[in-house]
Amino acid sequence: MIKKSRFILLSVLLAFILSVPAFAAEPAGSVNYFAECADNEEYASLLKHVFDDKGLDGALEKYAELANRIGYYYYEDWVQYLMTARAAMIVARYANDKDNEPVATAYMQAADSFVATAKGMGAPESASGVLEALSNSFWYLIDGSISKGLAFGKIVGQLWEDHPEDFHVLLLTADKYLFSPGIAGGNKKKGLALYQEAQAAALEYGCAIWDQFSIYAGLAVGYDKAKEDELAYEYALLAREIYTADANVNEIIEDYEK
Repeated sequence: MIKKSRFILLSVLLAFILSVPAFAAEPAGSVNYFAECADNEEYASLLKHVFDDKGLDGALEKYAELANRIGYYYYEDWVQYLMTARAAMIVARYANDKDNEPVATAYMQAADSFVATAKGMGAPESASGVLEALSNSFWYLIDGSISKGLAFGKIVGQLWEDHPEDFHVLLLTADKYLFSPGIAGGNKKKGLALYQEAQAAALEYGCAIWDQFSIYAGLAVGYDKAKEDELAYEYALLAREIYTADANVNEIIEDYEK
């Protein structure tokens, strides 16, 4: 009698479990922790200045404007710190491109401090992780640290495994596969496919103009590597309508128009 009762109970429990619908994982690129920042005028102005190559002095001024104004936006505190960190990294990389290592180093140190503060404020793992990955990549460009260069790939790989739903993880992973050499885990075909996924996510959920540029530029390079010249040219033109000084984009356009 006891055994029969247990069998009935287990049957009921099994039937209940099977009747509960499984919750699918969130689609790749469907979560954008910085969606509310798409209308940030100071950040947009800084990126326009840098990616149109208008000069380092002006970039430093526009960064200061962003740092002074971001507190007036109704963002969560950790969002403010991560946005400011990202801006500092962009200035640092630009300074490094202009052979100004002291400025690049100072801004990277500030960026790392902002990321640490944001983490202490409860920033989502993937949101802060993207900035930590970029930090390692930019430090590698500045000081040539092999350990930081290797750390970039490891961090991105772990982020993609744990948080494919994060739109910026998707973008970063696409970039890693498309631009890394094969010996470092690069895969041009996979990089292009991920940029195509990012484009689909952007069309469905929306994104900031600077992220749209990243998608267009990534697709342009991906199609160029795949020898699909007309598509590469098409996306390169779309990218250049946003920012004019990207070397890869301009090279694709110049080669096609020869």
